Amino acid sequence: MKQPFIAFTLVLLTTIIFPRYLFADTFTVYTEPLAPLHYEQDKEITGIATDIVREIFRVAGHQAQIKIFPWKRAYKRVQQKPSTFIFTLNRTEKREQLFKWIGPILHKRTYLYAFKDRDDIQLESLDDAKKYMTAVILGHSLTTALEDGGFEEGVNIVKIANKSIQVKVFAKKRCDLITGNEYTILPALHSVGLSIEDVKPVLHISSGDYYIGAHPDTHQQIIHQLQQAADTVTGSGFVERTVNSYME
Repeated sequence: MKQPFIAFTLVLLTTIIFPRYLFADTFTVYTEPLAPLHYEQDKEITGIATDIVREIFRVAGHQAQIKIFPWKRAYKRVQQKPSTFIFTLNRTEKREQLFKWIGPILHKRTYLYAFKDRDDIQLESLDDAKKYMTAVILGHSLTTALEDGGFEEGVNIVKIANKSIQVKVFAKKRCDLITGNEYTILPALHSVGLSIEDVKPVLHISSGDYYIGAHPDTHQQIIHQLQQAADTVTGSGFVERTVNSYME
């Protein structure tokens, strides 16, 4: 009878002394289809940010099980399920208390783009853009920022479910402007038979960083492990090599 009792005691002590978060674990990580950052190809989820996130979890001794959904659904799921994550996330004042944060993992610059032949569109500020219709993505922080700045749905913005539909609306000239950054604009244009030569950036909106967001109940030791791993990965040249491999 002593041996089973001793074995049980050892298991119990191991659980107490070495909590689960110290061991390798698999975590659910949500994202949206947004090439070339994160997208599905041949039934595999890939992309610049996808590779970076997987590497961060690997260096931390964990595994990322990445699931791809429309942004609004992904955003809702991570808020409902403890110990889940989401990327790529803009860190804003409104979101600050909704997540625990890992990063930054990738820098980006966001612009408004117009067709190159639209000589009538000359923008000095976002207020100037209110005279035109801009296609934005539902649930994105940029959409919220524009609304906070006085843009109105149906007046000067139209909300679209995802990037692929957004660029189709733009290609059919059902809007005047489209949002994008140095990563997302090229594949979006190519998907509808356009090239970068067909458009021009008419206003630099912002520069900032992408982060991984974690459900706020995620154990702080996990966040610490992932942040250390993120610092290692971003300082190793991995991010630059990954960007170059997708943008060549």
